[in-house]
Amino acid sequence: MTSFTHPEDVLQFLSDAQKSGIKTALVAVTETVGGGLRAPGALMGVDENGAFAGYVSNGCVDADVVLNAQQAIAEGTARQLTYGAGSPFLDIRLPCGGRLSMIVVPNPDHATINQACTLLAARKPIGLHVSASAVDLLETPGEETLWDGDALTLRLVPKLRLRIAGRGEELVALGKLAAAADFSVAIQSPDDATLVRARASGLTCETLTTPQSLTPLEDDEWTAFILMFHDQDWEIPLVKQTLQGPAFWLGAVGSHRTHQVRCEALREAGISKEGVRRLNGPIGLIPRTRDASMLAVSTLAEIAGCYKDLEA
Repeated sequence: MTSFTHPEDVLQFLSDAQKSGIKTALVAVTETVGGGLRAPGALMGVDENGAFAGYVSNGCVDADVVLNAQQAIAEGTARQLTYGAGSPFLDIRLPCGGRLSMIVVPNPDHATINQACTLLAARKPIGLHVSASAVDLLETPGEETLWDGDALTLRLVPKLRLRIAGRGEELVALGKLAAAADFSVAIQSPDDATLVRARASGLTCETLTTPQSLTPLEDDEWTAFILMFHDQDWEIPLVKQTLQGPAFWLGAVGSHRTHQVRCEALREAGISKEGVRRLNGPIGLIPRTRDASMLAVSTLAEIAGCYKDLEA
């Protein structure tokens, strides 16, 4: 089930509605002051019937934004909205005491929205220029999201992807948690019982046959690779392969001692010091976690924090 928390999902919502002949509006947060929930660049899609995807607050103003977006669609005129400090909406208060501003662009060009969806689904970063007159796709994505007072330049990157190789309950728990967070998940395991559990949870799985016959990589720079083995026969070939690709994060489960032994084995297998240093371990923000569910939370939090740096 899609949670509509990622820009790709919001844009796909708009594209699907437009294909059905339904008028839409794109809402983009332009400024957040104080304790506002969403950062500049957060997106919301609204159709003429009041259906929407994405969110711009923790329920404080979303209903009013939907109403304003419907009115903008009907009038065919863009709007800039501000809530909180300095807002004309005196009856709508932000509990955080800050200010939240956004732009509402009615009837964005379908071809542009559809192309943006296609590129993100193909795991390509995109840039969008959002102004009162149009939503345009940029040839080259910028390095950050910027608002100049009249237009918003957005940098949007693909969803976080986790490739998890291993066996056991820890692997399944991490895969389920990441999927529930609407991240892309790929499971690799040589263990039939693990694959049965993972597939029963709706996860995409690949059977690993031998360490000498690994499937070609599909990693990109928004992929995190996690080893959940305690088996160097698998770990060393998988790390060697992953180091040849662009994955932004590599990590392996195990204690400090286990990781030291693993790193020594990797060096003996011919992996450079720089390559060994790329492998994080022990993984997770919570030390010495021995519960599968808690390890999953701890690991996903560490990976998500590194992924956020790629979005900035």
